[in-house]
Amino acid sequence: MRQLETGYGPFARAFSAGLAGEAFVWSIAVKSAAPPAQLRLRSLPDPCIGGSGEFQSPWEILLWLGATHGLRGEAHGNHAALRVDEARMLLDPEESSRLARFLHVEDRMSYLAAHAGARLLLGALTRRAADRVRFETSPLGKPRLVDSPKGLDFSLSHARGAVAVAAAYMPIGVDIEPLRQMSDLDEMVDIALSPEERKTLARTPEALRSRLFLRYWTLKEAILKAAGAGLAVLPHTLIVDAGPSPAVLAVPEALGPAEQWRLITAS
Repeated sequence: MRQLETGYGPFARAFSAGLAGEAFVWSIAVKSAAPPAQLRLRSLPDPCIGGSGEFQSPWEILLWLGATHGLRGEAHGNHAALRVDEARMLLDPEESSRLARFLHVEDRMSYLAAHAGARLLLGALTRRAADRVRFETSPLGKPRLVDSPKGLDFSLSHARGAVAVAAAYMPIGVDIEPLRQMSDLDEMVDIALSPEERKTLARTPEALRSRLFLRYWTLKEAILKAAGAGLAVLPHTLIVDAGPSPAVLAVPEALGPAEQWRLITAS
């Protein structure tokens, strides 16, 4: 990841949306009346996009993906420590307090990269200093940019070792999970999948079930984040097609018409 134009060095290794599918499962959901073919995903080499900081079209989605494995500079005092400390300086007091409560270094780095990355991206888009970007929380818990340009929305996600930050001029949600074999798959299936989706998963070869479940999970989490629904909508009440061309098949009435939802996920 190249040196950021703001003067802050890299605090996570960026990777392309295509390569991410080898180690992570990520998904984006947007609510839009635009035909799916009009949507454009731009994968960013770093969260500070440089230049004018403008979208190239009303239907463009900006996505930054980063991996934080091995960033233990704060513990060893090497060159990465300075870069991590610079990223930490961007956080507000509440974010700094939450960062300190993580027990595992990889969890701290993922949280730091996601929140600092969101500040850098939104600062570039709104022409503000990253440390002056301010957030508020919706009644159902979705973070929102204070004094945001009309229609601009963002979402962030962090899991151990991976982060994702996305922005668009439409309601947007992003979710990322490390690709892994899940020991608690049966329990999670009961929580997250509809009866139709469970049948699809049961027909899938056992070696591929964890990956398919994580695809379902990230798609649903992205939808709920875009809707700002929090825990008010249960994942199993959403029905999605998690195939090569993912689509929303049915959602509770509170989320609006299913045909207005657009999904993008790792191949």
